[in-house]
Amino acid sequence: MLINFITNSAIGRAMVALIALSLFHVAVSAQSPPGSETLVNGQPAVVGLVSGEVLRYSAFNPSETEAGKPNEPLSLQLKLYDDHGSLIATSPKIVIPPGEFRWVEFDRDTLPISGEPGSTRAQIRTQPLWGLRANARLKVSASLEILGNTSATRGTFKFFFNVEALP
Repeated sequence: MLINFITNSAIGRAMVALIALSLFHVAVSAQSPPGSETLVNGQPAVVGLVSGEVLRYSAFNPSETEAGKPNEPLSLQLKLYDDHGSLIATSPKIVIPPGEFRWVEFDRDTLPISGEPGSTRAQIRTQPLWGLRANARLKVSASLEILGNTSATRGTFKFFFNVEALP
């Protein structure tokens, strides 16, 4: 009786078709489209900037992955947050070809933040956002520099760190 219902009714045939299609759904949905980009948050850093300084974030995309395979271009976008966690600036998204450097800069005097009372010093948290296409583990060398943009703020302060970006 049940077999006759499934084979003889339109509803039964539709149910069998849905069950058959659902078996293939998992395999198809697990595939990612070619050329897709995986977004990964990089290591944040906290810096203090005063009027007349520029924050520069530089990155190098290695030619090969850790496995020794040819690398692909990656993208970088840097976001700046104030001491309350509010977004104050976002860089344009830049593409870094394998074996090359790129950087983004922010001038303290153009940032929409007042700073500490009695000075222009502002605490800023940086958050890099990496766009990866490689399927292998990748180490990206990056530096954060504070540069003086006037004669009143001469000198350069740098610190370096490696970002391990995993797709």
